[in-house]
Amino acid sequence: MVIRKKKQEHVNHERWLVSYADFITLLFAFFTTMYAISTVDAQKMGKMVMSMRASFDSTLFGAGSDRLTLSPGNGGAATGSGLAESLSDPKDDSPADGSNLAIRELTSSLAARDGFLKSDQLLRGMKREVETLVGPEALKGRVRTNIDNRGLIISLGEGGFFDSGSDVLKPEGKTLLDVIASTLAPAANHIRIEGHTDNVPIRNSRFPSNWELSTARATTVVAHLIEKFRFAPDRLSAAGYSEYRPADTNQTVDGRSRNRRVDIVVLHPRWAEAEPR
Repeated sequence: MVIRKKKQEHVNHERWLVSYADFITLLFAFFTTMYAISTVDAQKMGKMVMSMRASFDSTLFGAGSDRLTLSPGNGGAATGSGLAESLSDPKDDSPADGSNLAIRELTSSLAARDGFLKSDQLLRGMKREVETLVGPEALKGRVRTNIDNRGLIISLGEGGFFDSGSDVLKPEGKTLLDVIASTLAPAANHIRIEGHTDNVPIRNSRFPSNWELSTARATTVVAHLIEKFRFAPDRLSAAGYSEYRPADTNQTVDGRSRNRRVDIVVLHPRWAEAEPR
């Protein structure tokens, strides 16, 4: 009886070619897409940027007017109908690199808007956190929080932080300020400290008027944030408004009490852009 030796199967060492071919195909598609992006129609991209600006940036429209203010390079102002005509105008006077400029402007605009939306959410979250941490003090009116177009405002009432006519923080005021500062420290927002008084004149050996008192209290809070919590000095600013930015009426005892305050204003990035550099 003859025993036949089983023929050994051939091992395919070229299966890697399949994966390699797929990789080359994907690479070709990638570079084709990149080339298409790099040769984008400058005119169409410019029109899209202008359309996005008109949709997102309300400052383009003058108050009480249906006119749209364009940048100097776009020919001044145009009415709403004029905008429609300009978007359909086939003329293209853009420079060769106009497409890159348009892409950068669009990307910057969308990124800024996204950043503002995130900042709104962060400020609201910060407000809730402060209210939770200082709950009892908020009920006593010593700490009040509010959000307006400037950002988050944390009002420190005089009664919980300063003696009358003094710019020295009370021990319990320091403790409460520490709680608030620990919440603000992680944020990158610019913070403005604003001192306020009521309209009752002050004249003592240290403060000739409410101007000096309001400013001194603001700088006291700034110094505490820098010395104890290592806040970056260029992230802070101080202002004294005396009696001229009242939060309530000065005709009642409660109103005057509310006006004697130091406001910690966590500025929204949009508002912080106006701060001196």
